[in-house]
Formats: sequence, C-alpha cells, structure tokens
Amino acid sequence: MSLRRLLVPLGLALAVSFVFGQTTSSDFPPNELLQRITAEGLRAHMAFLADDLLEGRGTGTRGYQLAANYVRAQFEEMGLKPAGVNGTYLQNVRFRKIELLQDKSSLTVKHNGSTRTLMLDKDYVMGGDPLSSDTKAEGEVVFVGFGVSAPEFGYDDYAGVDVRGKIVAALYGAPSRLPSAPGAHFSSSEQKLRVAVEHGAIGFLSIWAGKAEQRTPFSEYVRFSKGPALRWLDDKGVPNDVQPKIKGYARINSVTAAALFEGAPKSWKDTLQAAEASQPQAFPLATNVSMHVVSRYSELESPNVAAILPGSDPQLKTEYVVFTAHLDHLGIGDPIKGDSIYNGAADNASGTAALLEMARAFSEMKTAPRRSLLFLAVTGEEEGLLGSDYYAHSPTVPMAQIAANINMDEVSFLYDFKDIVPLGGEHSSLGAVADDVARHMGLTVSPDPMPEEVYFIRSDQYSFILQGVPALYIEEGLQTVNPDLDGKKMQFDWETQRYHQPSDDMNQPFDFNATVKCTRVDLAVGYEIAQQAERPHWNAGDFFGKFTKK
Repeated sequence: MSLRRLLVPLGLALAVSFVFGQTTSSDFPPNELLQRITAEGLRAHMAFLADDLLEGRGTGTRGYQLAANYVRAQFEEMGLKPAGVNGTYLQNVRFRKIELLQDKSSLTVKHNGSTRTLMLDKDYVMGGDPLSSDTKAEGEVVFVGFGVSAPEFGYDDYAGVDVRGKIVAALYGAPSRLPSAPGAHFSSSEQKLRVAVEHGAIGFLSIWAGKAEQRTPFSEYVRFSKGPALRWLDDKGVPNDVQPKIKGYARINSVTAAALFEGAPKSWKDTLQAAEASQPQAFPLATNVSMHVVSRYSELESPNVAAILPGSDPQLKTEYVVFTAHLDHLGIGDPIKGDSIYNGAADNASGTAALLEMARAFSEMKTAPRRSLLFLAVTGEEEGLLGSDYYAHSPTVPMAQIAANINMDEVSFLYDFKDIVPLGGEHSSLGAVADDVARHMGLTVSPDPMPEEVYFIRSDQYSFILQGVPALYIEEGLQTVNPDLDGKKMQFDWETQRYHQPSDDMNQPFDFNATVKCTRVDLAVGYEIAQQAERPHWNAGDFFGKFTKK
C-alpha cells in the first residue's frame, strides 16, 4: 500500500529486547506473549515472500498462489481453524481484468473553437471501463471544486450548480478543513463518482494538481497507473463499485487543466488558491470534452487466506477480532535499473510476516483470548483494496459478529520510533485501546502527520470501516529513538526511491527493532480488544458510525 520510509542496516537489528513498564491493566498482554514476536521470525517470512521466485506476488499470478499456499501451510501447522470456504483456508475471488485498448480510445477537448486530442500518459491517464467494452461520454464540462458534498461538515461543492448530462471536473483530494479521516473518505474516487452520479453527471475528469502534484509529479503517477485494472465479481458476474451512468473517466494533469480554464469565470490560479483555502466552488468551463473508452475483458481468480483461533469465553467467542494484511504486490513490471520483479518486501511482506508471527504467538498461549481471532491475508490490495472489500461483502463469519479490525501494511522498518499514529482511533473506542498500549510500552500517540496522503483509505481497514466495523491502522510516528535520524525525511526518501519499485526487496536495509516493536503494538491492541468485556463501538454521533449494519 502506502507511501513510506527508509532504513538501518540489516544484521545490526537482530538483537531486539524491550523493557515494558508495570501494567495496571489486566487486559494488557503478558510479557511472555509479546516476547514471542522476534526479528528472526519476521525476517524469515519476509525473505520467503519477497524472494524473486515468487515474482512479486501479483494478484492472480503463480507467484501469488505460491505465497497463498505458504500462508495456508503456516496456519495449518499452527493448528488454526480453517476460515475460508468449504472447510479450507482459502476464499477464492473472481476478478474481471480490464484492459484499455489505447489505439481505439481517446480524450478530445473542444475549446475556443478549436479541437485538440490529448496524449494518453502525457496529458491524461485513462483506464478501461468495468461495465462496457465500448463507451462514450460527451458534453459540457463543469468544475466542481474537489467534487465533495459533505453537508454534515458544512461543505458542498455542488451547491447551486447543475451538472445533469454533463462532465464534471474535480481536483484530486478533499478540502483540508475537513477532519483527517472523513476527508480521506470523501477524497476516494468511489465516493466522488457516487456523488457525481447523484447529481446527474455522465463523465468525470479528475485533476492532478496542487499538493498532490507537488508530492508526486504526474509522470510518476502515470507510472503507478499503468497496466490493466481489476474488479471483483459477485455471484452474478457483476463487478464491484460500478457506476453505470458514468460513461467516461480520466485523470488530467495541471497543464491540461489550466488550458481548460481559459475563459472560465475564475482563473486557474485563483481556483487553486480557493481550493487551498477550502472554499467550495463550482462553475461551468467554456469547454466540451469527448471521451471514448474501448476495453477488453478477461477473468482470473486469486484467494484470500483465512484462519481462526477460537476464543476462550463462552459468550465472547462468537465475536471476532480480525487481523488483516495484504499478501499481494505488483508482480513483474517495467524494468528499473535492469530489475523487473517488484518484490514488495516492505509492501507488504512485512505486514504478512507480522500477521503470521502474531497468529503463531496467539496459537501458543495456554488459554486463548476471550474473543475469537481471525487472521486474514488478502489479495488484490494493490488493485484497489479488492480482496478485503470482497471479504467484507462476503465474509466467512457473520459480519455482525466482527467486533474490530486491526490492519498491518508496511509494518515499521525504517527507524526505531518513539510515537505511534493510530489512524482511525479518534473515531471509536479503539482509540482508547491504542492509548493504553502506548502508555504501557512507553510510547506517545500522535495525530496523522500527513493527512494529505489519505492513508486512512489506502489500505484494507477501509473495507471493514465501510461495513461499519471499527478499525485501526497503526503506523510509526516521526519521532525517532535515535535523535540523529529524521523520520519525516526517511519516509519521504523511501517513498521516492523504493515505493512500488523493484528496489523494495530484501537487499535494502531494515531496522527490525522497529518491525518487532510495531508488531508487538498491533498484537497488544488486538489482545486488549479481545479481552475487554465491552464490544468496540464508534464514538457517539461519529461520522463513520453511519456505516454500521443494523
């Protein structure tokens, strides 16, 4: 998943020990349980999963299936109960593979009496349509700010504008005045398309500009976006999260957007300034756009891997704390410095290793935690959180009995840290659990230092949140144990030099002190949740509580 980090030499990090303060909470895990998490165990799993022989674990590939078989075998060896389908550890997911036929697809702009055909992968990025192999959208363009309608926060970009039968253009992201996690939610493409359809739009142009472009140049975004897309299919063969009324979707760069704003009621420069100030805005552009999208479809399958440790409490064992980590990465892609295997060691062999070592530690307890624990390695995260979203729509245990989700993605590996960022914690009772664990482990709790990166919606916890399950994704903060290290710089450097590149492999330096500590934090949080008599709940009146299934 997410963009992150840098590191300390491998081999200097294997001697790991922690001294925990005296606990005053009977729910905090015993030190014996925490000490079962070791650097050696984590590194061994990562080394196998990130090996070249697994060819980057692309969804639906032979390499991914090898990884899934490895996780399945680990669960079975631990004596965990199968939690897939038909008495197995696997839940196969059917996918539609959607390829854009570039030579037959186009995006044309009519402006000031002239017609211009834009260049794919230079001026814009376009993917195939998930529903129709040949579709067109043509119409006037209306700019709608960020494309966000959030009346509960007093913000609506669609107020007073008519977009029926038209193509809307909206900036990537969300207004900064929204709280961090709800802002991330409203920034998602799925939410923006849903709102556009509710207002009658037939097409959508997403604008990559402002802070997004400053962080990631459009040329880099193009690299991240190449290749076919996937959608999971339901029992009737219908792909997930589709908006049939949207006949065309593309993302354009800031240079293209500036040209569209010539002759508009507000200049491009003033528009960006208003967006920076979180001012709702909407107005028509003196532009017509025609999008022609031609696609080719095929199908593939790829499994989630699931196992259960039954709880020990006669009443609470019917509820589940779900630990998730995505098992997939990007597979084989364009060579960079002669290497075409995108191994995904940090992203996310690290999270899968943490999942396995936590499962092993829990399985070796004399008495299991009170609630049942479900360990879920999911497919298709890099394709849009697809495996976890499929599971959340087709769970192998009743969704109403899933009490909480703890997700692990890029478990800390750059530097030993002094603080944690429990994303989502401020919205539910899980925040107090994270606070308690931090206190016992001598850590501080920090707010999201980079809300503009919308990490809250960029990994698998979001799939459970959308089904009303309180969830946490705990990251390391920017405070380093070694004062000579700059956490923010290290994260930025890793993002620019290794994220979604072949160099995210086991040859990079890892600080396994950080990996062990973060895994222990996740274990402790999950343990406390499993032990507490009270079921986790959203805070009273919280925005995300509305997704809870009745």
